[in-house]
Amino acid sequence: MSNGSRTSSTVATALRLLKLLAENPEGIGISDIARRLGIGKSSAHLLVSTLVQQDFALRNDESLYVLGITAFEVGSAVPDAARFGGELLAPMRELADISGEAVSLAIPRNRDAVIVQRFETKHVLRAEIGIGTRMPLVSCASGKVLLAAMSEAEIDNLYPDEELPRVTRHTLRSKASLKATVLPVVREHRYALTEGEYAEGITGVAAGIADASGALVAALSVAGPSSRFHPAEWVDPLLTAADAMTALLASRR
Repeated sequence: MSNGSRTSSTVATALRLLKLLAENPEGIGISDIARRLGIGKSSAHLLVSTLVQQDFALRNDESLYVLGITAFEVGSAVPDAARFGGELLAPMRELADISGEAVSLAIPRNRDAVIVQRFETKHVLRAEIGIGTRMPLVSCASGKVLLAAMSEAEIDNLYPDEELPRVTRHTLRSKASLKATVLPVVREHRYALTEGEYAEGITGVAAGIADASGALVAALSVAGPSSRFHPAEWVDPLLTAADAMTALLASRR
């Protein structure tokens, strides 16, 4: 058997294990996992340990295994990925092609912007971000765009304290500054910038996408290493892509 076949078999078994955990919300033990999957207990333990390490599974108080938070996060992203798929991906792909950088689509989830679609850069030097990644709203360009669409009351509900959570040394820490100086500029110019606020050395620019009702429902961003990515060059192409996606989303009635 080739290495490729062994890898595929292992992945298939891991996926079967995830389905098994989903079918047993009360939890399931190693012996039952091994029996149900038709594998040895040592193999079952290795698979489960890997899922636990990645937060796809966890061990409960009864020493049984259940789905972990990452499995729920990935699952919850599926409807959103489907909603923002199909023909909506064409403007994203075009922006990725002309910029040569990573292009992402994010939606709001509490205090985070969650990536639901992404076209990766072909450059070797890149940010470790993918579908399902959660980025604090205050730390990324997409998050600032999403926050700019909220009312002051909604922002205060998300951040009851004046001090905002720190992600890097560049992250804005003052809620008053966010509301008074950052978000008004985003609303006026229709895009937001970030430089090293989510990850050191990464610069990005984002714009909003609205649905048929006019409500902002997602943010489109293009980002790359600060050493080569100059956001001012990509504001117009970004806004063009975001407007195209807004028009496509609005046509889905």
